[in-house]
Amino acid sequence: MMKKRRIALVIACVMLANAMLAGCGKSGNEASDENTNTQTAVEQNSAKAAFVGGWPYSTMPTGHFNMFSANAIELKFYRELHQLPLATYVASEDAYEPMLAESWEISEDGTEFRVKLREDVSWRTEESFTSKDVWTTFMIYRLVGNPVWNYVSDMEIVSDNEIVFFVKKPTTLILRYVLRKPMVDYLTYGEYADKVQTLLDEGKTEDSEEWTELANDFNLYRPDCVNATGPYYLDKANISESNIELLKNEKSFLADTVQFDKVIVYNGDVADLTPLVMNGEVDFLTHQFPVSTMATFEQMGYETLQVPGVDGMAVYFNEAVKPLDRKEVRQALAYVIDRNQVGELALPEVSRGTKYVSGLGDSLTEEWVDVSKLIDYSADETKAEELLQKAGLSKNSSGQWMREDGTVFTLSLQCPMTWADASTAASEIAQQLTAFGIKTTVEGIDESMRQSKINEGDYQMAMSFFGSGQPHPMFSYETPLVMSGKGLSYEMVQDTDSCGQVDLNVLLTEATIGWEEESQRDAVEKLVLTVNETVPYLPVYTKWSKYITSNGMRTDWGTDDSVYKNSAGDDNFAVIKILNGELKPAK
Repeated sequence: MMKKRRIALVIACVMLANAMLAGCGKSGNEASDENTNTQTAVEQNSAKAAFVGGWPYSTMPTGHFNMFSANAIELKFYRELHQLPLATYVASEDAYEPMLAESWEISEDGTEFRVKLREDVSWRTEESFTSKDVWTTFMIYRLVGNPVWNYVSDMEIVSDNEIVFFVKKPTTLILRYVLRKPMVDYLTYGEYADKVQTLLDEGKTEDSEEWTELANDFNLYRPDCVNATGPYYLDKANISESNIELLKNEKSFLADTVQFDKVIVYNGDVADLTPLVMNGEVDFLTHQFPVSTMATFEQMGYETLQVPGVDGMAVYFNEAVKPLDRKEVRQALAYVIDRNQVGELALPEVSRGTKYVSGLGDSLTEEWVDVSKLIDYSADETKAEELLQKAGLSKNSSGQWMREDGTVFTLSLQCPMTWADASTAASEIAQQLTAFGIKTTVEGIDESMRQSKINEGDYQMAMSFFGSGQPHPMFSYETPLVMSGKGLSYEMVQDTDSCGQVDLNVLLTEATIGWEEESQRDAVEKLVLTVNETVPYLPVYTKWSKYITSNGMRTDWGTDDSVYKNSAGDDNFAVIKILNGELKPAK
């Protein structure tokens, strides 16, 4: 706020001085017209100089510059504007495009993944970007337990511009795990990377006390700055409570390619950013606004960009709460909840009820699985009643479902109350279950408590995420089954009608093994069929997100529509268009 006030004061002084000078030789109306034109020109030039977006972040001291630790000021996808990855990804072609990497290849025997780097890249601190920096990045990822090290055993620096990753388990995921990571520098993180190597040389493993101590120490590490290879840079001098200015990094090889002098990222969520859009000051947001608000934006001239749904909200079931431990009960709840109705209400024109109960987005399900094998959980109260009776439940004279022990079957559904669409969905789900005879209440919680409550099993049912924008089914199962599995009280070994006895941990590994996706399909299908039959969580709706852009108002987004198939969160199309120079100020 202080910065804005200072700017406003300067502008006011300039306008006053202009008015005084104009008064010496022009009429008041002529002077006023000239000042208005000058101000308009200044505003237009300012709009052309900056691309304006938004993302919530924490300021210092909570926020910090350790990009591997919680509360880092990384700005989600905007980070790739200052710390480039080795490559970008284009979903329409299922292909990676070189960025810091010049090329890459898999050895004929599949045991090596070799990456060659561009030779014209330097950091803002003027050191050359080399294989040592790539090595540093992945040594830190090894320290913090990144899953890339489930598939890679070691690295070797061949030269300043070539590095080899030795493959432990062949997988198509190596391309994503290696090529899509923003690179950091040895100058900032090398001390810790070297310490990791020392522990490895001493035969220490991730389970050792020394490793844990180093990881804990690194978690508290707070660098003074963020080095940049990208066309913009992040500096603490340009961070305020209201926004962050990413200024042009003239030392970047992309400095002459990008079309904006700076990128401004405003801090906050929907309520914080709505006034900025109303003032016509924003060029792109991934935030989801109410229908009426979006209609107002469109009337102002903002364009709406809607992308296919790949992720959304699900109901997680705590199987430690009886009778949710019975598969038939969870299946019955899936039949009671009308997902299409919930999707229509949660966030109109954006949320859509899931077609398949698979744990994946609908399009990814159709791409990987024979959907005719899936149980169709379209709303059907008759099937729900049959399943509950099979599980030993019964209805009393008042139409309420009773547990086997004679107590009334009631449920509670947790949901962060600041999540407008999820809260609306939770209320509708509770009403549907209550009308069916299972009295259900909504328990509003703080957003920060959501994951911890699920992990600790402190809930009966909970609204949380499912699906992923990343282009492999395995990523969709990481959060619910791996991260949250213990809190679900869901056994990873399941006896199923569709696949017999399955070990989901084994399937999650097998679903990623091999350099060709065809070799992974059988395991992926078993994963999907198991989730579909046992329903550890119920995907309720996906978000066909609508994003606002200032295309035609303040900016020109070019003609390449293919990148809009990318996930905005994982492979952001606006960032790609900025980096390749296609996104530019409007003429």
